[in-house]
Order: sequence, then C-alpha cells, then structure tokens
Amino acid sequence: MTAYSNARLVQGSQLHDAENVRRKVEQDIAFLTDRIASLEAHHRPNQPVIDTYRSMLASRRSVLNWLNHGRMDEEDSSGPKPRSQTG
Repeated sequence: MTAYSNARLVQGSQLHDAENVRRKVEQDIAFLTDRIASLEAHHRPNQPVIDTYRSMLASRRSVLNWLNHGRMDEEDSSGPKPRSQTG
C-alpha cells in the first residue's frame, strides 16, 4: 500500500504519518528534476512536456514547503484571509 492510498493518513482534519508523504514528495521532486534535465539535454527537446514537468515540479515543491513549514509559497506570511475579511 502506498502513502497515497493509506486512508489513515488523514484523520479528521489532521495529517498523520506526514514523514512518509514528505519522503514520497521528495522522491517525486528528484525524479522530476532528473527528467527535466534529461529532456533538456535532447537534441530536439519537447518543450510542452518540459513545461508540464516544470509545473508538476513547482507543485511538488509547494507541497513539500507546506509539509515542512505549514504554508504554501503563494501565501503571504500572514496566510490566507478568511472570507469575512476579504472584499
């Protein structure tokens, strides 16, 4: 059973066993980084595929940042504002 298929990872609103999720995200980052480098080294690189992998890599890095620090890169230091405070 993989970390993604373990129904006990999230109980209520709490993430449990985050270390396994973190390890999997780090593996994804390493794979995507190597894959991008390999594709860029080709004589005729496939730019749409490279762009897709870069997008996936940015997403994984945001998830890892959230797992490590509890916030996403796009959020400012104060975090997201509740709806009652926006607009």
